[in-house]
Amino acid sequence: MSNKIYDDLAKRFDQMVKDDIENFRFPYSEYNLLHEIIAEYISDRLNGKQVKILDIGIGTASLYERIIPEGIDLTGIDNSEPMLEIARLRVPEARLINHNIKKGLPEDIKGETFDFIVVSYLFMHFDFEFIIYFIELFRQYLAPFGKLLIGDILFFNEDNKLRFLKENPDVAINDLNLHVYQDVLERIDDIYDLSYMEINSYTGLIIVEKMYQNSLQYDETLVKYNENTEKWKSTQPEKKSE
Repeated sequence: MSNKIYDDLAKRFDQMVKDDIENFRFPYSEYNLLHEIIAEYISDRLNGKQVKILDIGIGTASLYERIIPEGIDLTGIDNSEPMLEIARLRVPEARLINHNIKKGLPEDIKGETFDFIVVSYLFMHFDFEFIIYFIELFRQYLAPFGKLLIGDILFFNEDNKLRFLKENPDVAINDLNLHVYQDVLERIDDIYDLSYMEINSYTGLIIVEKMYQNSLQYDETLVKYNENTEKWKSTQPEKKSE
């Protein structure tokens, strides 16, 4: 979807998402649940401290209505100024930058590191090679034990994707890219540990961490989503908590 289309959509984007949720409709049917899981994941790690978050494609910033503002130092990047105008009303304390990520990173964040880098419902608008480029690009921007959280239209494997397309021939794919977690897994450097949660048949969440910094085994958030707990899949054997 082009930048101009998002500019035009800005004022009705939240309502469009709400309609998809209420009608269980592709692609945004799990938008609220995905954001709730991300918000819980971050909130459970605040521990009275302030964490730095970088959100790529922050849109209207609805995710951050779920996180205590005092707990986060938020930087958001988006290519649509009308979207950012709405975001500024929601998170006036945030640093919001109008920038096209296809052109690399804005100078404003060069040299910084972040505890969380969040990307939600963005990669479906980019090809697969961009995802790989993006993950590598942000290696230097993750703080020690930092997490890259990617929530999107994301199938676990190719079979699941083909099954979904067969069972839903009328779904409006348009110019969206339907990515597959296992394809990402095969291409990522082995310095990373990846974990995947299937939200529904076409929506998934990936946590990217540097190897040996995996915290999935301590994840209390999963207790709140018992129906999804068994769907977490990690590239590393689960470690026992002490």
